[in-house]
Amino acid sequence: MSLAFPRLVAAQQNPPTEAPDYLRVVRTSVDALLERGVDRWGDNHTALIISILDRKTLEPPAKLPGGSAGVRNSDRTNEYGSNANIQQNLYRVMMLLSDLTDDPRYRAAAEAALVDLLRYGQSPETGLLGWGEHLFIDLRSEQVASNGQETPSYHEMKKKLIFWDLLHQREPKRLLTFARGVWDHQIYDHKTGDFSRHASWHKHGPRRGYDFTKEGGYMIALWSQAYEEAEDPVYRQAVESLARRYTRKLNERNLLDYDSVRPNYCNNGHNITLAFECQQAAERFRAPQGEEKDDATAKRLVELASRIDQGFLGVNHAVGDPHRGFIATSLTEDGQPCDRDGPGPGGYSVLWGMGYGKQTTAMVALHVYHRAKQLPPGTVREAYLDLFREAADVYKQVDAIDREKDVWACEPGMAILLLVAAHRETGDASYLKAAERLARQSVAMFWDESSPLPKASSRKSHYEAMTGADTLMLALLAVHTARNDSRVDVPISDLDK
Repeated sequence: MSLAFPRLVAAQQNPPTEAPDYLRVVRTSVDALLERGVDRWGDNHTALIISILDRKTLEPPAKLPGGSAGVRNSDRTNEYGSNANIQQNLYRVMMLLSDLTDDPRYRAAAEAALVDLLRYGQSPETGLLGWGEHLFIDLRSEQVASNGQETPSYHEMKKKLIFWDLLHQREPKRLLTFARGVWDHQIYDHKTGDFSRHASWHKHGPRRGYDFTKEGGYMIALWSQAYEEAEDPVYRQAVESLARRYTRKLNERNLLDYDSVRPNYCNNGHNITLAFECQQAAERFRAPQGEEKDDATAKRLVELASRIDQGFLGVNHAVGDPHRGFIATSLTEDGQPCDRDGPGPGGYSVLWGMGYGKQTTAMVALHVYHRAKQLPPGTVREAYLDLFREAADVYKQVDAIDREKDVWACEPGMAILLLVAAHRETGDASYLKAAERLARQSVAMFWDESSPLPKASSRKSHYEAMTGADTLMLALLAVHTARNDSRVDVPISDLDK
């Protein structure tokens, strides 16, 4: 291994108190994925990148290893799976590497992988893609699959599509077929907007009742982009259908049930996603200056986003308290913190400790940051920024990543990005110093001399895209560019939710 990838081994000779070469660490990991993780299995080799590898052999594991804490097997790929949805930050990292190193092969590989998702992962019956929460492309069998099931199960976007422009340029027909497929095959009732975040991938099979706000926001984003390109009125109808549905569901506190089968349960962290996507979609429907155009849809979306803002800011967050944090999930009736699975004392975000239904304080703070950046001065922008800075101040005081928990790779990544964003907003060097401290600890925790790839989590030694090593790599590049005053602008991730 040291012969094939000597740069990473050299980088790890530094003790954690010294700064590694973050660009070198990230580049070596990506080099390993491009050499050993690009599809080389089955009869037809594509540009798709595998989502799980044995870190020492750089081969698919003989047997799927145990998952990190809070990871459900139904959300993972199998040993040969590629899930483009959950590794979009990896493609971001690859494109940034081309910008930072002037080596075009990283960007070319990322673009090829995304294009092949559309070419090989799209259902001919529904237009839906083999990606997301429960689907992946099995590179050995060359079929869309679900872990542990004989036929592909549910299409559900775990993360939004952030490469619309690229894919529309390369595969416009396939991309618009996907957008139309989500409307035709994911939405159960086009009049009321009732849907489930689960829909059959391989045949028409929409469900109802589980109208999660996060997924609804992703759909609104997708359809607004399709409308902007095609100006097909069906996409306006689709956006209006969900916007009306969620507006009807808001209560007098401007809180919103997360779905229609669990009354009095509100996911505040995910509802900000809906607000963000509504605001962004509104700009795609708004009339250009001097042109006659009905912008009622834009007004409806902005009003919905504004009311979600009021609901989120109206609950009693305790962000400055490291033992509590944001009220990520609450009772819809009164805004009091509430666990996902019942009326227990939970509901607050946590500093460390991801898992199904759990949100870290850094995660919610990044939602808050992106929402604030959409808003002009004189609005609730400042209230959001106050919460964002409170969260950054908490992580600024964190001496070390919690070793008592099985920490996913994305967790310190989100915390580092939060601190880098705070440094950008305030110019306060103490935030960057704290980001560098967590970055040093992250390299020591997730990389070692046995492999160029990062670990899935602090207690799992394989590589797995599910736990967000790509977000951590993005964060290391953000620290690198901040330290070196680089010409390259590293985005603050908006994907981990």
